[in-house]
Amino acid sequence: MSFARMARDNMKDSSQPHHVLLVADPQLVDPHTYPGRPWPLSTLTIFYTDLYLSRAYNQLLTRLTPDTTFFLGDLFDGGREWGTTGYNSPEDQYKQYGQDFWLKEYERFQNMFVKPWYNLGMPKLPTENGRKLVTSLPGNHDLGFAGGINSKVRSRFEAHFGPTNRIDVRGNHTFVSLDTVSLSAMDQVDIQTGASGLGDKSAVSKNSNIWQPVETYLDNVSELREQAVKQTIRSTGARSSFPELRKEAMKFPPKYPSGVQSLDPRPEDHPRQLSDPLKVTTSQYPTIILSHVPFYRSETSNCGPQRERGTAIPIRAGYQYQNVLTPLVSRDIVDKLDASQITQIYSGDDHDYCEIEHDEFTGRIKEITVKSISWAMGVRKPGVQLVSLWNPIDLAQAMVSSGYGVSDPNKLDKTFSMPRGTVQNHLCLLPDQLAIFETYGFLLVATFVLLIARALFWRPPQKPNHSGDIETNIPLLPRSLSFSNNSTTTTNNIINTKRAASPPPPPPPPQIANNDSISSTFSNYSITSRRGPQLGTYGQIPPHSCSRTPSPSKMAFTAEADPWGMPTNEADRKVYASAYRSSVSGGGGRRSWLLREPRTKLEVLGRSLLVVGSLPIILYMVLLWRDT
Repeated sequence: MSFARMARDNMKDSSQPHHVLLVADPQLVDPHTYPGRPWPLSTLTIFYTDLYLSRAYNQLLTRLTPDTTFFLGDLFDGGREWGTTGYNSPEDQYKQYGQDFWLKEYERFQNMFVKPWYNLGMPKLPTENGRKLVTSLPGNHDLGFAGGINSKVRSRFEAHFGPTNRIDVRGNHTFVSLDTVSLSAMDQVDIQTGASGLGDKSAVSKNSNIWQPVETYLDNVSELREQAVKQTIRSTGARSSFPELRKEAMKFPPKYPSGVQSLDPRPEDHPRQLSDPLKVTTSQYPTIILSHVPFYRSETSNCGPQRERGTAIPIRAGYQYQNVLTPLVSRDIVDKLDASQITQIYSGDDHDYCEIEHDEFTGRIKEITVKSISWAMGVRKPGVQLVSLWNPIDLAQAMVSSGYGVSDPNKLDKTFSMPRGTVQNHLCLLPDQLAIFETYGFLLVATFVLLIARALFWRPPQKPNHSGDIETNIPLLPRSLSFSNNSTTTTNNIINTKRAASPPPPPPPPQIANNDSISSTFSNYSITSRRGPQLGTYGQIPPHSCSRTPSPSKMAFTAEADPWGMPTNEADRKVYASAYRSSVSGGGGRRSWLLREPRTKLEVLGRSLLVVGSLPIILYMVLLWRDT
């Protein structure tokens, strides 16, 4: 299912929804993921996980072309453990990994997720602010959790990925990204007792340097959200096809503090730099919260049928993790953002899918915990969340409500209520990589068993008995001839003439003494000769050609009396038989192993494995090479 089809299920045909792709917990596999896994299994795990992530993410980008992509934290698996200037991991086994290793992992993430996004280019259908990619939301594997966060590690993350707390207006909705792993230091759960309340919101609190920046951001979030919405209305009006709206919008250019230069042509990325005193209503731009850690819920809250493991997220905490926020932190966020304007919450961390409604908040806010995109994170079917936003706004009325053409801000029309039903969600499941590997393994074992059975039932062919008469093992020309009376007389004369000029022949070999038996063996064969004044009777040889003196140079293993050129002794017969077998089997040496008949069952198995496995292996390597 694509974004557009999903959006048209319940929306107007003429609308153009804004498509958002939510990616959670890629957690690039590194030495922290499976510390006890030996080589080469550890290397293969990294290779196949990266291949899976790259292939899945590229397919999502090219096939769905989302307008906006948000990552929900846990970009790395051991990011919090890799040292930086002035900091080393408290774990002894990770002290050897420093800043250089983290930079390599950062480049690995960029090559896998950021470069494909840039290579995709601009969409065919322009959106209100162009395409956007946000990867700055941190997870506990990126920074640590609550009191375990080191300020140097967090500063490094922000320097490379951007601010961890931000507001983005996309598809006429306000996305508020919050660093909840740092905010949790305000009310962290005690691992030993399970009680919360280690943070007390006071300036002298032990962890105030961790959670205080996030809390300060929440204190000002209403104003920041208002400024972001105002700037979006202006930029949309400036691009409007209505001349009066364009003219009015250009009267209010964005204002930046002295010494600050915008690096992004879209000022909505810098809402804190705006200084326009006009007040606007944000109710027309529903708020969507992005958090790495899920909000608090009871342990019996049912996550729905799409969850793989169990029915609810367990309420647990441990070293550098906590499954859900505490009630205090959850309530603090909702109160600061105004529950009446919150339409959806998206979170990650759990790796499995969970969809609930928070009945403890006004309006029963919906929350979806997005599945991990990685197959190495304990879920058989990874996934991503596809979100379609449809919130058409009357631009002229919105600009008037924002202060355009109104001299007194107190006279602004702020009667707009938050629209409902503007968000549609769809869980997109990815292939079950473990099931694919299991299928490969089953087929491999089944093939191996069948080939072993074939080798066990193999029987070698019957070998010829070379100890007896060689003529019973090697096919020869027939020995019996059919002649006419005249031909017989002529032939005898030729033979007698030849023998008279030759020395007496040696006695014939024992195996060919019985001419009667040989003739009876080949009684079915008959060779005839045609009469002719100039031709002999056998083989059409002229008579005068048989009267020449035999050549003195003769083969050592042949006898003159043997017209068939067969060896005359036992040793020569064995050499001849061996040469014959070698010629039939295709020769000896290295080439004979592939061409000759197998001699042992092990040879049968090896040859079968080579023949059956060569083509699939070559094809698999070609596919791997194409995708890497």
